Amino acid sequence: MFNHIRRHQKWLWILISAAVIISFVVYFNPATDFSSMGGGGRAHVGTIDGKEIPLSAYREAELETVLSLYMQYGQWPDRDDMMRQMRMVERQTPNRLFLLHKADELGIEVTDAAAANWISQTFRDPQTKTFRKEAFDQFVTQRLGERGISRSQFNRFVRHQVAIEHLVSVAGASGRLIPPQEAEAIYRQQNEEVEAQVVLFQGTNYLAQVQLDPAAVTQYYSNNAATYRKPERLVVNFVEFPLSNHFAKVDALIAQQTNLQQQIDAVYATRGTNYYTDTNGAPMTAEAAKAQIRSEVREEQARREARNAAAAFLSKLLDVEPRNPQTFLTLAASEKLQVQVSAPFSQFDRPTNIQADLRNAFMLTAEEPFLEEPLLGPDSVYVVGFKQKIPSELPPLDAVRQQVVEDYQETQSATLARNAGQAFQRAVTNSVAQGQSFEQAAQGAGLRVIKLAPFAQATPTTPELPENVDFSSIKNVAFALQPGEVSSFSFTRDGGFVLQVTRRLPVSDNKMKMEFPNFLTQLRRTKQNEAFGDWFQKQMEITPMNLAGMREGGDEPATATQ
Repeated sequence: MFNHIRRHQKWLWILISAAVIISFVVYFNPATDFSSMGGGGRAHVGTIDGKEIPLSAYREAELETVLSLYMQYGQWPDRDDMMRQMRMVERQTPNRLFLLHKADELGIEVTDAAAANWISQTFRDPQTKTFRKEAFDQFVTQRLGERGISRSQFNRFVRHQVAIEHLVSVAGASGRLIPPQEAEAIYRQQNEEVEAQVVLFQGTNYLAQVQLDPAAVTQYYSNNAATYRKPERLVVNFVEFPLSNHFAKVDALIAQQTNLQQQIDAVYATRGTNYYTDTNGAPMTAEAAKAQIRSEVREEQARREARNAAAAFLSKLLDVEPRNPQTFLTLAASEKLQVQVSAPFSQFDRPTNIQADLRNAFMLTAEEPFLEEPLLGPDSVYVVGFKQKIPSELPPLDAVRQQVVEDYQETQSATLARNAGQAFQRAVTNSVAQGQSFEQAAQGAGLRVIKLAPFAQATPTTPELPENVDFSSIKNVAFALQPGEVSSFSFTRDGGFVLQVTRRLPVSDNKMKMEFPNFLTQLRRTKQNEAFGDWFQKQMEITPMNLAGMREGGDEPATATQ
């Protein structure tokens, strides 16, 4: 449904007690009062090129960014963990504002026909290529309606989307000027195939030859002490609010929704029969898909209830003075909430008993001991407080001896493999020069030759190689050789390889005739996007833009990011 658009491309918790509805959580309802969400009641939120940006314009761009992300990914940003964690709405809203400013500056106007064509292309049937009016009407009444987005707001989004696409086309026009002859050369280069044979030298085959000298192991530990140093680690107290604690309440609320099944049917019809798939990737039956939608409703409302409970506890916690780690324990006890303690964790991992992103927890101290927002996990919501920081330390050799021995063996076996590979490369080069074949030279040295099926630069994998072999390295070496040439010894992480190209296979005229037109179209689109990216970056550098106070989490000015 959305193939067309896919081609182009400090905290406020509101405590609510709402019935279960199919709309889940309203993310950007135009009726919402935004005065407390960074705008502070201001009429303007910043400037672009010296021109003031009205708060209303920022909110319009914000809403349109939400729509754009939904149409790219088929999911509202507030319901997608990746988009939430990457803060895609916050990051892309300034970009959209900037592009709309540039489109207006360049006088780009969107006609009714162009907007209608965009809608027609976006909501067309993938088989018949015809506009599906019923799908569009369902989208407007159901998907937009559930978010409180009006048809006029969607129409404005469409016009702005067309303007941005036109801007991309204009600013990236130079990229589309690549001549067919140059494109043909690129196509032939990418699709020419080679046949090759390779001898691998992998450290695992030389492990048995490694001698475990205790003195050498100790020296290896000393030389690589930084590898075994434990980083600074943190221990936190946390209270967990599981979603499962709220399922009984949610089930009772769901039972009261007399029109829930009709709303589920409408969602299923809007998303389409292929939206939900089973573990094999096949479309679910209508019954199974609707059961999953119902489960999503149940889970989302339970998550809302858990967030509300966590927010209520955190609100009380932030009101207590003085703030210190003991406050967390005292308040939790008075609220009859169980406090759990995490295992020590670094910035590069997380404890197994708390399933949430804890990177911000490293900002905590005994003086500022609480994260000022709950953390969302897949099955729970958490309120987190500081307990202890453990300084970085170097463990004694005996504490990590097994790991050191394994690392030493791996390093030594890789060295042995490389020595063997370099010796073979010298020998096979001489043998081939004297008329012996690559395969004969390898067999004479007791080595196995792997014959690779023809492959091109675009070939992602080949079944003849073990999974742990980097095929891209094989390709890079092979395409630098002529038939009959033997490569130098190429180093890999655990050894290396020696390769010979046996023949090159040019692209056939038939293949060229069938595939080149589409390749040319795709190449020009890629070059256009690259040219537009360069233009966008330069414009960002020369056009002052400041969005003071709009960044989530404080008054630090926000800048547009690509």
